[in-house]
Amino acid sequence: MTHHLDIPRIKGALALLGGCSQEGRLLALQNLCENNGVWTIPQDHSRYSPVLYEISLFGIPATADDIERLPDNWQRAARNILSRLPEEDAA
Repeated sequence: MTHHLDIPRIKGALALLGGCSQEGRLLALQNLCENNGVWTIPQDHSRYSPVLYEISLFGIPATADDIERLPDNWQRAARNILSRLPEEDAA
């Protein structure tokens, strides 16, 4: 199951997002997704309502109905996946 997950990069992204200010985390997540995942959110996201925002980073998807919650949701999903890995994969 973990052969497609890049565990070191997932951990690095978690560390990066954890070190960002609350205001900077969404931009950091966007930059990471644009270079290493999927960011399908239009620049002017205020024109779409209601909406479910969806991203993917290093094979881990996240959704949110409020764009500001995307970093928290992705971090939660990544931590959940890492916590369920066998010891040898998580190291």
